[in-house]
Amino acid sequence: METEQKNVVFPLNRLPIDAQAVICGISEKAGGKAELLINMGFVPGERVTPVFSSPAGDPTAYLLGGCFTVALRHAEAENILVTEERYGN
Repeated sequence: METEQKNVVFPLNRLPIDAQAVICGISEKAGGKAELLINMGFVPGERVTPVFSSPAGDPTAYLLGGCFTVALRHAEAENILVTEERYGN
């Protein structure tokens, strides 16, 4: 029997380094920061990959769309909702 796998939505700050995800949206908890995050390029449908975390663990650098890198603190990244991309079956 084949089971369907649902895409789980979770905060960006939980995505491991080098794992790729797709942005689903911005959490309502972001409040006034939502517009800033969107203007920085964190828009639904965009691919995002954490590429480097500082030695202290905060901030983390994220590659957006394979084109540019943005550093976000843990508290900001938890407002960005993503789903991990899976390749193949």
